[in-house]
Formats: sequence, C-alpha cells, structure tokens
Amino acid sequence: MATVVASGTDRKASERKFYSRMAIFLVFVVLLGFGPSFYLRGIVPSYPRPNPTLPSWVILHGSVFTIWMALIVAQTQLIGARKHAVHMQLGKLGMLFAILMIPVMYLIAVWQVARANQPPFTDPLTWTIVPLSVIIPFAIVVWNGWSSRRDVQTHKRLMLSAAIMVMMGPSIGRLPIAPPTLTGTTIQLLLGLALFVPLFVWDRKTVGHTHPATRLGFTMAAITVAIPLAVFWFNLPWAKVAPYLPGVGA
Repeated sequence: MATVVASGTDRKASERKFYSRMAIFLVFVVLLGFGPSFYLRGIVPSYPRPNPTLPSWVILHGSVFTIWMALIVAQTQLIGARKHAVHMQLGKLGMLFAILMIPVMYLIAVWQVARANQPPFTDPLTWTIVPLSVIIPFAIVVWNGWSSRRDVQTHKRLMLSAAIMVMMGPSIGRLPIAPPTLTGTTIQLLLGLALFVPLFVWDRKTVGHTHPATRLGFTMAAITVAIPLAVFWFNLPWAKVAPYLPGVGA
C-alpha cells in the first residue's frame, strides 16, 4: 500500500511540474516573439516582421492576451501549491477572459487591414484568414475544457491546448526563424504545432497513449494552420470575401 501511495504522490508531483513548466515555457516564447513589437518595443532591435504602429486597440489586445497567459501560469502554480479552491475561483475569471478574447481576436483580425502588418508575400485582406482561423477552434477547446473541469486530466490538457493554440502562430511567427516569404511563413506556422510534442510525450509516459483531449486540442490547432495555408498555397479568393466582414479596415 505504501508503494502505491508513493507512486501516486510522485505521479501527481511530476504532473504539477509538467504543466507548470509548460505554462512558463509558453510565456517565454511569447516574450521572445512579442518583445520587439510590444513588451520591449523601442528597447530591443525589431525583428524582420513589420510593426508599423501600436494603436490603442493593439495595446488592448496585447493586454488581454497577456492577462490570459498570466492566468494560465497562475493556475498551474496554484495547483502546484495545492490551493485548489483558489484555482477554481480564478478559473471563473479565466473563463471570462477567454470569452472576452473571442471578440478581441476578431477585431484585431479585421482592424489590422488598415495597419497592414502582414508579411510581404500577401495582402492585408488575405492575411485576415490567419487570426480569424483561430477563433472557432479556440472557442471549441476552451468550452470543452471548461465543461470538463471536473475531469482533471481532460481539463488540464484542453486548457494547455488552448494556451498553445492562441499563442503559437503570433509568437513563433514573429521569431527570426525564416524569411517572411510564403515558404518561411509555412515553416513557422507548422513549427507552432511542435509545441504539442511535449504533451504527446507526456501522454505516452503517463497513460500509454494519446489522450482524447490532446487529440482534440491538436486537431483544432492543426485546423488553425491548415486553413490559412490552403488559402495561401492554393490562392483561394479569401480577399474577395474579407471586405464584407464587419469592421474591416476600421
């Protein structure tokens, strides 16, 4: 019996460390990606991607996004400290911010047309497909994560997946990994999916197979990558649709 309890204790300790470290790592990637254009704008050299302006609505978007990521880190730390009651209360605030992020993501997508901060291989209207493709998959994953909050293993994986999904494209897309060409952007979008690798490895280590929540999270994230790439590579006429979206270019 003592061996079983010890093993269970070790497993929970390892689990807390895994999710805590993943959350901190995601924040680190965010800081690397957005440092030159947002957090450390004017302090560190800018990366190749254009960042022409920083209007108030971009600051609002960045602030909401930052709070969301901070909440993810805080939640993992609360679980690590075994403060489950506080974790549950803070989770309600996190859900409110997740809901707030959805209209903010839409507005940042359509308002960036006037800002024209897209890579040079495409145009502002076509580029809206990149942030817009994230909204529905993000909402699906967050809602399922919230609905499954009594199922700890499902909840943790889905909330981590939501955090990865919402930061992988914007953050990695701003790193000087590849030139801002179609091929380079493709590489960076696909590279974002690599952030799920630790979760796949964790699943194999702890449950012996890929957890259904991990499959759902990865599938939704893959959709956010596949849709823009289809538009770019097959020259789909998204630019003819985008002008009719409410708020475009406002």
